[in-house]
Amino acid sequence: MSEKSLWLFIFILLYAAYCFFWGVRGSRHNSDTPEKYYLANRNIPSWVFFFATTAATFAGLTIISQTSLIFHDGFQYVGTAFIAITVPLGSVFFFKRQWMLSRKFGYITPGEMYYDYYKSDTIRIISVIVTFFVAIPLLAVFFGATGYLVNILTEQYVSRELGMWVISAIVLFYVTSGGLKSIVSVGVVQSWLYFLTVLLLGIIVYSFVGDFELFGRTLAKAATTNISIWGGTNGYGGGEYNGYFALPGVIQWVAGLGKNEAIGGPWTAMMIFTFTISFMGIILSPSFSMWSYSAKHPKVFSYYQIWGSAVIVGLLLFVFTTIQGVGASLLGANADFNSNGLTINNLLPEVSSKNHTLVIYNIISLMDKYALWLTGLLALGIIAALQSTAAALLMTSGSIITRDLYKAYVNKNISWKKELATTRVIILLIFLSSLYLATFAKPAMVIFSGISISIAFQFIMVLLGLLWFPWISRGAAIFGLIIGIIVVILTETIGQQITGNRLPWGRWPLTIHSGVWGLLFNGFVCFSISAFSNITKIDIHRPHRQKFHDFLNDHMGLHPSRTKLRSFAYVIALIWLFFGVGPGQVIGNNFFGEPGAGYDAWILKIPSIWGYQLIWWIFGIGLIWFLSSKMDLSTFPNKPIQTNDLHKKPDEVQGEVNYIDKVGTGYGWILILIGIAIFSIVFYVYFV
Repeated sequence: MSEKSLWLFIFILLYAAYCFFWGVRGSRHNSDTPEKYYLANRNIPSWVFFFATTAATFAGLTIISQTSLIFHDGFQYVGTAFIAITVPLGSVFFFKRQWMLSRKFGYITPGEMYYDYYKSDTIRIISVIVTFFVAIPLLAVFFGATGYLVNILTEQYVSRELGMWVISAIVLFYVTSGGLKSIVSVGVVQSWLYFLTVLLLGIIVYSFVGDFELFGRTLAKAATTNISIWGGTNGYGGGEYNGYFALPGVIQWVAGLGKNEAIGGPWTAMMIFTFTISFMGIILSPSFSMWSYSAKHPKVFSYYQIWGSAVIVGLLLFVFTTIQGVGASLLGANADFNSNGLTINNLLPEVSSKNHTLVIYNIISLMDKYALWLTGLLALGIIAALQSTAAALLMTSGSIITRDLYKAYVNKNISWKKELATTRVIILLIFLSSLYLATFAKPAMVIFSGISISIAFQFIMVLLGLLWFPWISRGAAIFGLIIGIIVVILTETIGQQITGNRLPWGRWPLTIHSGVWGLLFNGFVCFSISAFSNITKIDIHRPHRQKFHDFLNDHMGLHPSRTKLRSFAYVIALIWLFFGVGPGQVIGNNFFGEPGAGYDAWILKIPSIWGYQLIWWIFGIGLIWFLSSKMDLSTFPNKPIQTNDLHKKPDEVQGEVNYIDKVGTGYGWILILIGIAIFSIVFYVYFV
């Protein structure tokens, strides 16, 4: 065993010991009641929620992909870092209201809330299905990346599969044993490791590049060439620019990837806008909506939204991750940079376009000659980042499937002791399914993980109806959700595969992300059916839904001194959405100097688009602060919340006979459903 492998194992053992400690401790104190196990007794402190939720939301999804794609696509991809603003923007509008309803009516899962509000089994079951197909592919990606990292850094001493199965078992232990309390306790340290790793990797790359002026001058020289993997912008975006340094226009009327690709690269201003909006799906999904129920009070959300997401994650993505991705090209990883004499230090091995995810692993290995212990620590940071999101998904998906499927339709009167055992069995099955996918069905893993967040994003209309607009009817929410999911599938790679490549468009037609394509059709169907229901007065459930909105409006409240600011809030939000992350972002291509004009012409001494994005990121922080604090969207309710029984609780039967009750009880149905899902995935991969 090499010294590098030894350091990696030492850090993993220390990390595992910490995880096992919290798993054991959690099992002793957090398994007495459903609320303790599922929601940490609805009492997660501010600072714990701040760290754990930030890591769970962003760490696993960005730690590898963001660096590798900036390396591959250049500064046009940096704009996707605005997820640090759009994700908390989504939580600003939805988290506090969900928290209030969960406190009022005792909801543990979003499915219970959907059912209680819409009086619809369909929405509840769809939430279970979406949870399943979001969780398993993403878990497979996280676990697979963990195994791949261990395999590379141990120089193939430990195989990908062995590393993946063994290290992922750490997550399984503390999730099943300690519940959400253990997850957030471990999540605090995982967030620290995530922050530290991204910070150190950025500093390491910058130190090998040299100084700021050398960094800028080399980039300026590269901008005068046409060495981008996507070539030049050919007039899109305001001029003939290197696609590595500019957005290729506002929108391009192309069929999409795989059919007719955009000139200069796919990341137009509209693509960045729709991608970052679609990424809200991570916190709109039932799996992450459930986290809002666990907070001690809604003021907690503002700390996560402002400081965790907007400030810290924004800084890491816009600055340090960008330095990693761009710096890798200047350190020998980009063959085009090397062949054109643009390399500052030839330290990294060349990475092909198809294997760009290797970049971050190679950056870590830069420390092999200087500090092997640091190599092990950085590797642990990536593992912890991946596991932070994985643990959250594993816990909430198991909880949702148990309560919204098994308890709701199979064994309604199950005792808590048996429910807990069922939850742990289901978590184990989800865990094994994801590892199977990562081990034996890698193509399916990639395909399904690519659409999971876009599908989850379609719940936005369901939540808008539940939390903001009582005129959105039950039928509208159901059909809109179904249509939105179908459209997402048809505008992704899987749509072409299902139809035998017969669709006239490819992935992301018109440089619009699949999540927003789904939303457009989802919203149209939802608004149309709702309008028809209200005009014809056939929406008999409107009074029932109105009770929820009366409660929310009565307790939400906006301080009288701030009511005049409501119009101002709309204006600044629209301005930011248009100029910051939306179509106006293309202005940034040459706002601070044209890309090919040379270093002396760059006003900020960095590429214009990067400087423009940094400025609007700072404005975005202000927007989140204003909405969450000044518009009272993440503050304490204006009056205490009293629980009562105004309506039928989600799990009450009152003489009704559930059709599944006639078929049978036990774990059999869960095993059958999960088995069918696994069979479907395997059948698709190997036969379709």
